Formats: sequence, structure tokens, C-alpha cells
Amino acid sequence: MENLWAFVIIGGPILLGLAIAYATIQYFRRDRRLDAVSDESARELREELRREEQKVR
Repeated sequence: MENLWAFVIIGGPILLGLAIAYATIQYFRRDRRLDAVSDESARELREELRREEQKVR
């Protein structure tokens, strides 16, 4: 049982650090040309949701 806790205490932060490092690398490797497309799509979706909400009221 002590070995399990040692693994959790030592391995948990290591695993968390690896996950954060992976996410950071993926973030900086993204195609920045797609950011504008993504922003525009999000803007359109928010507008559509706002219009639907106004119809319900």
C-alpha cells in the first residue's frame, strides 16, 4: 500500500507536468492562419444562440 501512495505522490505531478508540456507544445505548433476562421465561427455561433434565445422569450 505504501508503494502505491509513493507512486501517486511522485507519479502524479510528473504525469501532470507531462500533460501540461504536451498541451503547451501543441498550442505553439498550431496553424495560426486558422485562428481568424475559428474566431469568426465562434462569433457566428454566439449570434445564432442570441437570436434563438430572443425567439424563445
